[in-house]
Amino acid sequence: MQVGSNSSTTAIVPFLLKEDNYEDWSIYVENYLLAQDLLGIVESEDSCSEDVGYWRKKKAAALHAIHITSSPEIFAQIKKISSAKDAWNKLAKMHQEWKSKAKTLRILKAVDEMTENPHYVELKKSICKGDWDGVKQFFVFHKYPLNTIIVSSDYCFTALQFAIDAGRDKIAEELLKMISERDLEIIKTNSASGGHTCLSSVAFTGRTHVARCIVQKNRNLLIIESDKGFIPVTGACSVGQKEMTYYLYSETPAEVLAPQNGNHGFRLIRSAIANKMLDICYDLLGRFPSLAVATDKEMQGVSPILALSRQPSAFPSGCRLQLWKKRIYHGLKVKLPTTSSGEVRIPVPQDQYLNKKNVRIQVFDRLGGLSLTLLNFFGIKQIYDLKLTHRYALLILHRMCNHVSTLKVQHHFDCGVVDAMFEATKQGIVEFVVELLKVSQPLIYYNRDRRHVFMVAIQYRQENIFNRFYGIHEDWKALLLGQVDNKENNTLHVAGEIAPDFQLARISSPALQMQRELQWFKEVEKIVPEWCKEHKNHNGETPYEVFSKSHKELVKEGGQWMRNTAESFIIVGTLIVTIMFAVAFTVRGGSDQNTGFPIFLLKRSFMIFIISDAISFFAASTSVLMFLGILTSRFAQEDFLVSLPRKLIIGLSTLFISIAAMMISFSAAFLIMLQDRWSAIIPIILMASIPVTLFVWLQFPLLLKIFVSTYTPGIFDKKIKPWL
Repeated sequence: MQVGSNSSTTAIVPFLLKEDNYEDWSIYVENYLLAQDLLGIVESEDSCSEDVGYWRKKKAAALHAIHITSSPEIFAQIKKISSAKDAWNKLAKMHQEWKSKAKTLRILKAVDEMTENPHYVELKKSICKGDWDGVKQFFVFHKYPLNTIIVSSDYCFTALQFAIDAGRDKIAEELLKMISERDLEIIKTNSASGGHTCLSSVAFTGRTHVARCIVQKNRNLLIIESDKGFIPVTGACSVGQKEMTYYLYSETPAEVLAPQNGNHGFRLIRSAIANKMLDICYDLLGRFPSLAVATDKEMQGVSPILALSRQPSAFPSGCRLQLWKKRIYHGLKVKLPTTSSGEVRIPVPQDQYLNKKNVRIQVFDRLGGLSLTLLNFFGIKQIYDLKLTHRYALLILHRMCNHVSTLKVQHHFDCGVVDAMFEATKQGIVEFVVELLKVSQPLIYYNRDRRHVFMVAIQYRQENIFNRFYGIHEDWKALLLGQVDNKENNTLHVAGEIAPDFQLARISSPALQMQRELQWFKEVEKIVPEWCKEHKNHNGETPYEVFSKSHKELVKEGGQWMRNTAESFIIVGTLIVTIMFAVAFTVRGGSDQNTGFPIFLLKRSFMIFIISDAISFFAASTSVLMFLGILTSRFAQEDFLVSLPRKLIIGLSTLFISIAAMMISFSAAFLIMLQDRWSAIIPIILMASIPVTLFVWLQFPLLLKIFVSTYTPGIFDKKIKPWL
């Protein structure tokens, strides 16, 4: 379906994205992206494989899904965005603007529909125009108090709340000067709109300078709850208003957030984890360590430690960076803001208008903005922020684990500690699992469905966590390897199960996926006891039977990919063999009539021509034979481990040599004909290098990936130092 079509449905969603259906649209698209293993693209584009072409296609597929499900009006606003992640975030930001706009329109409509006091329309018009004189004259003329409740069919609000919702900050600030402190505490919206005070209303908007004026007028508003039990700081954090959250957190009394005083601290730390405000989490845990394992039935009983285990991108092990970004990442030094006592302080943003008269500050702000732009352009600012996030996450994890160490072992299940460990194992967060096991070693025996942490690591193919198995005590290894789950599957049975789709998607081709699966199975086979290899589960299947059954389709897909690849390259190799054979008997310049030798036999360029022609011919012949060997293979499971990858490596390598030698032969032929006329020869040689460069660019990553996967030590590291 083409973007801009008048059709109202696509294959992904039953309707196109408009201003009034974003929430339903996002559910459909998010489920689609998850099913296609594209959700990670819109969440974090840094998590990518070394296979650039493969991930470029995935990013394009995610962006295409967003484009074709957007209405023409919405598409026009995001069509210039080339990143799926940026487009997704842009739409989320636009949604907040749409909600604010829709709310204002509803309020305006409600005011227009009022029958009891039609003259309130004058007040609405004055506020919408930003006419403070008109607002002031209205209250003077009608002799209404400033806290008068305006009633409509759906809403109850005051002039102050209307000004806040309408975005008229100057009107709101002037009204604040005239309203008494007690009236500010009494004035709340009705239950239909959440029962918010003016401070909790402005907290959702992110307009910090208005919130500052309200707090200066009456600090009690910081702790007054809405009808849903939210105080302003938790409300601001729940919608991701970072600047507002930092300000309100610095002003909110700490005792209000204590666990014994309600759920405010729990809600704040949960929302802060979800929105990556990890500095607030760290500060909160320093004050109230028990928040690490607090729960709330209204939030599905998910404790902060479990919520943190679901954030792999917050940890170094859960973030995949390209090589050049890794170098920058390791070279950057991150320093946290601290005081003399060592406590982390939350930076409180200051309003820009407070510094208007300070010329020196304005100059430094301008220079700082220029340097920030340059850092953003080169991506250094993003990498620094990422490392800062990782630093805070590790500090938070350390504080959480310190509290876990004070708990009794039997409480680990109730507090979500065990669930957090298994979730971190599934997500591949090495730091999380290691720190938990260090502070509570009995956790290593805990299990889900009678599968311990290393069985889960094998199940989800998390090699970084599985490698830690080599660093534990030998007695523990024996106990863990001898364990079976509730279906009588031992460790080798688990290795025989096919990997989850999100792990297979990290590998570019079915053949390499099958090779990786075999490598996992062979590695686990080396460490399990002999009885495990013949042990049968509840279905009467041995590990080898489980592997064959679960990988049946992958073997077919891998064999088909190998055939298609070999057939494509064999055509190229055959053409080169044919051409190079014919060229070998077409002697440049002819032969001497007396001796029969080529006339240019003694010229260096002629020898280059003959040698490169012969190399190209023999290399292409070898390549064709290797690809023929692939086509005639039986494509058994074991063949994908070494045999088939080796043939593909030799075939691709010799084909590359053949193409390079053919271009050299071609250039040497022109050198003979043009008799050292370099003005014409040099451009020809440069153009001849283009096909070789293209071949390297397109096919060399595949060749390198297959070579690394087949002949390097691989993903398993047995040299892990003892750590537990």
